Amino acid sequence: MIKKTILAALLTAFQLLTSCASDLPSVKTLSKYYQDETPAQQSTESYLIGSGDVLAIDVWREEALSKQVSVRLDGKISLPLIDDIQTVGLTCGKLENLIEEKYTDFVEVPEVSVTLLQSGSGKIYMLGKIQSPGEHPLTKKMTVLQAISRAGGLGPWADTSDIRLIRKIGGVERHFRIDYEAIISGEDMSHNILLEPGDTIFVP
Repeated sequence: MIKKTILAALLTAFQLLTSCASDLPSVKTLSKYYQDETPAQQSTESYLIGSGDVLAIDVWREEALSKQVSVRLDGKISLPLIDDIQTVGLTCGKLENLIEEKYTDFVEVPEVSVTLLQSGSGKIYMLGKIQSPGEHPLTKKMTVLQAISRAGGLGPWADTSDIRLIRKIGGVERHFRIDYEAIISGEDMSHNILLEPGDTIFVP
């Protein structure tokens, strides 16, 4: 039974990858798949901090305690007055709560905000007819076109009419059509969306 379930899942994934791009929803419809928040807001709230990320730590009315920090390879950050904090695997919201708790010994009512300035740990995946397929680092505000360029461009015989984005939304993997020609020609730049950690671009 388990083997049949796995086989069915693989068959479904293969059918999605080989289906005609015109059968897929456009990346322009991505916002419809998020309920009350934009994709960027939802991504930020659920994003798990990793090594190499750059964070802005702001303690309200405490300028001396506010600073920008990079998450070290050991997964920790250093802040004034308190010990190193293990941050890898936390969301920005959970890290805010943790820092507030640690600063209660020094600030009467600490109010902390944590903002992700740069993702150094996020990854995207380039598959198919790409010059350098595989895993690539996701930089802040990286678009589809920038990601393809970072991977060395399209490979020979790439089908630019059938490029698609694969993104997990609400735990469900969804496929979207990217109109590459509209991006290149400047006809419709809304297809040149910002990528999120874990996104896959497939070029048949």
